[in-house]
Amino acid sequence: MSGIGSSAKPVRRPRQTAFDPVRPRLYSGAMRLTTRYILRQLVTSLVLGTAALVTLLWLINSLRFFDAFINKGLAVGTFLKLTMLLMPGFLTFFLPIALFAVILFVYNRMTHDRELVVMQSAGLSRWRIGRPALVLGVLLSGFGYYLTLDAVPRLEAAFNDLWFEIRQEMTRIALDEGAFTEVDEHLTIYVREGTPQGDLNGIIIHDRADPGVDVTITARRGALVYEDGRARVVMVKGVRQERDKATGRVSFLFFDSQSVPIGTENAQTMIRVPENRERPIGQLFTLQTGDSMSPHTPDRFSDSMVRSARMEANQRLSKPIANIAFALLALGALLAGQFNRQGRNARVGIAVIAVVLCQASLLGAANLAKSDSTYLPLLYVGPLGTLALGLWWMLRYPRPGRAEIT
Repeated sequence: MSGIGSSAKPVRRPRQTAFDPVRPRLYSGAMRLTTRYILRQLVTSLVLGTAALVTLLWLINSLRFFDAFINKGLAVGTFLKLTMLLMPGFLTFFLPIALFAVILFVYNRMTHDRELVVMQSAGLSRWRIGRPALVLGVLLSGFGYYLTLDAVPRLEAAFNDLWFEIRQEMTRIALDEGAFTEVDEHLTIYVREGTPQGDLNGIIIHDRADPGVDVTITARRGALVYEDGRARVVMVKGVRQERDKATGRVSFLFFDSQSVPIGTENAQTMIRVPENRERPIGQLFTLQTGDSMSPHTPDRFSDSMVRSARMEANQRLSKPIANIAFALLALGALLAGQFNRQGRNARVGIAVIAVVLCQASLLGAANLAKSDSTYLPLLYVGPLGTLALGLWWMLRYPRPGRAEIT
């Protein structure tokens, strides 16, 4: 029992803080609001930018069909259908670039508005801040695989079928006066003038169907006639000139009357061999040299055709990776390291160069893979290389502290 004058001091126990269940919920709610805010900014900018880019691509792509639309009576609906069927194929190439540009734009604007500084000061890591962009990159990557593996091959087949029918439907051909008309890839026709009676004056026909001989026919006059659903140019008083490509020897034949078919029979009787871009990916990986190109044709796959098929299959698998890679690359350029303008601008410049090199490597590797299958892994070097660079930036530098933010 201690006396009144005892000098014993009371023992100080550590202070215990009661658990507050409201704080985690508030923090989680703030995280969700931040993610939604950034994601909304990204999606809005991406939709507007992609719409503008698709419109520009549509205008450029539609130029190749203007002649058929204006001079050959191609219907408006058919013209729009032809041009729109090719748009998804362009998206597989340009959508990753658009995503990269949008992420740079949105996060750079947030940096200038000091929004990222506030988020960092509130304790958000760079992964938390960049999560909306990564989520969008993953979603677009999945959408890219849907395009390359399913939508684009089907739409490419629909486009080729429609264009094949239009090319074979010779009732739509109009031989323009004073202009060279490309009937197909082998036949070109020039007509100086046409008369109200349907005669054609001053006819020149250049035929390249025979790979060993160039044929040029000139005639004073003629007419366009149809026999059994097939178009022919009947000419009188003309000269047929043939040049042997191997020897260079030229021969002439003067004729009083001659007809040249400029169309084929009905498209339903013709056979169109599917291209690699419209074949399913499983077929591209399994076909072998000597396999039939179509059940209705005796043509067989050669070694070069098989290499092209393998290249097409691997290209479909490598392209969508660029969506995630470019998203991570843009985040690494803007969020990694210290928040100073000099270091950020240098990383952005490197990121832009990396995107250009990645897209160039996809095109270059595709050309190399057509000649040698050992170059197929190069198709993945560009996307995986940019992904590794962005990941290295995000992991290499420490999280900027408050004192480092300038």
